[in-house]
Amino acid sequence: MRELVVHEVLQNGLHHGPRAEIVYGGRRLTYEELYGRVLRLAQSLKKQGVDRGTVLGVMDVNSHRYLELHYASSMLGAVLHTVNFRLPPGDLLYCLRHAGVEWMFVWEGFRESVSRVRPLFRNWVWLTEGDGSPEPGTPTHEELVSEGRAEVPEEAARVRETDPYSIFYTTGTTGRPKGVLYRHRDMLLASLGILHHLALHPTGAAAGSRDVYMPCIPFFHIHGWGTALFVPYLGAKLVLPGRATPAEQLRLILEEGVTWSNMVPTQLQLLLDAADQAGVGELKGYKVLTGGSPVPSGLARRARERGIAYSVIYGGSDQLAAAISVVPRGVAPGSDEAWEALRTKMLPLAMVEVRLADEEGNPVPADGKSIGEVWVRSPWLPDGYYQDPEGSRGVYLDGWFRSGDLGVMHPDGTLYVVDRRKDAVKSGGEWIPTGVLEAVLSEHPAVAAVAVIARPDERWGERPLAVVQPRGGLAGDEARARLEASLRAYLAAVVEEGRLARFWIPDGFVFVAELPLTSAGKINKVALRQELAAREVGT
Repeated sequence: MRELVVHEVLQNGLHHGPRAEIVYGGRRLTYEELYGRVLRLAQSLKKQGVDRGTVLGVMDVNSHRYLELHYASSMLGAVLHTVNFRLPPGDLLYCLRHAGVEWMFVWEGFRESVSRVRPLFRNWVWLTEGDGSPEPGTPTHEELVSEGRAEVPEEAARVRETDPYSIFYTTGTTGRPKGVLYRHRDMLLASLGILHHLALHPTGAAAGSRDVYMPCIPFFHIHGWGTALFVPYLGAKLVLPGRATPAEQLRLILEEGVTWSNMVPTQLQLLLDAADQAGVGELKGYKVLTGGSPVPSGLARRARERGIAYSVIYGGSDQLAAAISVVPRGVAPGSDEAWEALRTKMLPLAMVEVRLADEEGNPVPADGKSIGEVWVRSPWLPDGYYQDPEGSRGVYLDGWFRSGDLGVMHPDGTLYVVDRRKDAVKSGGEWIPTGVLEAVLSEHPAVAAVAVIARPDERWGERPLAVVQPRGGLAGDEARARLEASLRAYLAAVVEEGRLARFWIPDGFVFVAELPLTSAGKINKVALRQELAAREVGT
């Protein structure tokens, strides 16, 4: 690799697995065929005026089209804006304008949701499942591919690893989304760093060239946690699920021989539910890299019972990857201690530094019990949010990123992220990590999902409130009273075991039919607080 530029990754794919398949819907492409399509697409875009620094907005599900745009844009030195199609319309429009998008590439399935945006862009390409354009006179992705020459554009040799490659935005649950611009070397170092970690360390989601990959994290989120880059680097079979439901994902796993996926815990729960409904008793050999929020121990147990191995990754749009869980030295793989470590003990990636700090920025000891804010430093960390000095102030500090997450560092250097600072409960001056409480409550057989939030308290400042989505749906008042009594008795037993402090037990329980989710598939505690506040006002 001459420099760390994204399009040269495909050369590795051609070398290691030229006949390996990329599968999307009814289409199957080899890496040789994909490479030819990327060249033709790049030549067509060049002819249309796309060049160095042009910002291309892409709004698509995980498809071969999206994958091709990753590499065609790189060959021209263009900047890829991976559009979060789950954002509210106002935030979506803000991101497009803030990123300076000049071209839009939009899947036809989003035609209705982008009706307000469409008149704002003269340069528009429809990403279609068939040949026809949903808008006469507006080109499709396939038309551009068919019109181009299968030659490497001259611009490809002039792209440098320090050139910008992609821009994407945080989910904006606490305000306007914040943009982060990454260079070619940043994205490749982080993506290959994930692969390196999963290949070398004893992890549940071990990755290699013989695995069959199905990324369920959308490409708009850190390029599918780097899979759009490191899977082609391996030349491995890649199954792109598009907008598949959990039942359809399960079918792809079985029919395509998928051995590796990434997904947030909510997605894993839905996949397990689909397996229950389909009567699929075992998924042995299937590995999942999960993260985005703490993994409940009940969910981890359900995965193990199906033969699914897992690892937990920590990172985010504003820092990329930072740590992935491992089995520590001296712990027997496959033991209960090993599985618990894979849920709670993350080792920083190579070249990543992680430390804990208190509210004044002072170091917090790595003693396995003291809670502090997680600070991260890495070679790919940006200097700040894109064109947002005010939002960057106090967050990106002296080469460090202050994550806003609370964690515990163990003496062996592994990290357990227990909560977001804004989600943790500060009761009587002591932190109560809601993620730990949620993990314990998830082990109860009657709990499908749970969120613990802070409720104001005159005496203690804040106290925890548990919001529970019961397995099997909501029932009457009498059944809910029995469930609450059962949960309280269960937590009391956990306290006796020494797993929780007694003052952590929630003061109250609320039962809901369904917990709200963010655009990233995590439980939306902001929306949940608003919903509960509105309910209290209504009563």
